[in-house]
Amino acid sequence: MLHEDYHVHCLSSPDSKEPLEEICRGAVKAGIREIMVTDHYEMFHNEEKWPPYRREYLERCFRTMEECRERFEGQVFVGFGAELGQWQLQPEAAKRVVRDYPFDYVIGSLHKMDDVDLKYFRYREIDAGGLLRRYLEDLLAVARLGDFDCLGHLDLIKRYAAEQGVSIRAEAEEELVREILRTLIRRGKGLEINTSGLRQAVKETFPSRTILGWYLEEGGTILTVGSDAHRRQDVGAGFKEAKALALALGFTYISCFRERKLIQKKIE
Repeated sequence: MLHEDYHVHCLSSPDSKEPLEEICRGAVKAGIREIMVTDHYEMFHNEEKWPPYRREYLERCFRTMEECRERFEGQVFVGFGAELGQWQLQPEAAKRVVRDYPFDYVIGSLHKMDDVDLKYFRYREIDAGGLLRRYLEDLLAVARLGDFDCLGHLDLIKRYAAEQGVSIRAEAEEELVREILRTLIRRGKGLEINTSGLRQAVKETFPSRTILGWYLEEGGTILTVGSDAHRRQDVGAGFKEAKALALALGFTYISCFRERKLIQKKIE
């Protein structure tokens, strides 16, 4: 069993209705000993589109985390994290966010293209191959610029395509994906196994087994696991499968963070 869930969201995040104390109770029930609360902070082309992502938002996230860290002390460690999307659009602003708050862990991710969420594209009506390449090029920009710890759900685009009955596979752009992975490794950044895909139409992790294998081939060793839970019942979901996958590929360590400092734990 893996005991560290490094990607959860709570009521503070615009896309969750679950109070953090319920997420913590879900963690305790699932045997999770450590969670990172990685509520969203999204960047857009125009700063005027940022609400609700303002200073008061992060202050609320921090207060909520502190309250639950104290309340659940001895049961589950509650870490202060963030999932910072579209870093490349406002890199200086993103740096300020990371600099100004005492994060334990930061995920770099990509949810939007042209300020439009990936779930709103009509995948049956567009050039899926062209969209995939643009998506990966944006991810490469995130990998090159972002002051994050791990890149989250690398091939997320396949989720929304699959929900519309369309298959989009990042493996079709192997060299571009490998360049993203090499960039992460050169910069000392890690990769996330996100288990939420196991609960969705794609029925596999983000990224896929193949891409995780490429990461290992390129020399990657920093690997976190996150459920991407937005509800208490999903905390730690899919971790048995994630552990089996990591071991089968040849990974021997799972990564944890405190105050942005890497801790490697042997998978047991």
